[in-house]
Amino acid sequence: MHAVTTTGRAVPIDEVARHEAADVVSAAGDRRVTAVTMALDDGSSIALPSRLGTFLADLVESMAGGAAVSTRVLPDEMTTTVAADVIGVSWPTLVKMIDRGEIAAHRVGTHGRLRRDDVLAARAARRRVRQAAAQELLEAGEAFD
Repeated sequence: MHAVTTTGRAVPIDEVARHEAADVVSAAGDRRVTAVTMALDDGSSIALPSRLGTFLADLVESMAGGAAVSTRVLPDEMTTTVAADVIGVSWPTLVKMIDRGEIAAHRVGTHGRLRRDDVLAARAARRRVRQAAAQELLEAGEAFD
């Protein structure tokens, strides 16, 4: 399996990479990653911003645990099919959300297009609703304990 980077270079994601990730996680033990630095080919290095470093540390930990890892570059504007996939709904459900005004869309010819920021906001809102519903079920179940 390969992931394509922004440079167009394929990066293998295989069992060797998973084992290397497991070795890194094992060596870290119960310590937390507080900084990530990238070494460059000219001998210099760049310290990554905290949020990006945390993301990469989480990615390595997920790989070490055997999780399937994939990346996707989302364009500023996407089709309804891509937007539905990102949000995690079917295409007909997305169309209904657009019709109800829950998410903005515009037409390019006969095709619907959505802004990336709107799609990501809709995905986050759906996650919050699901998390609240799950918490409500947990609290309701505690009443029977």
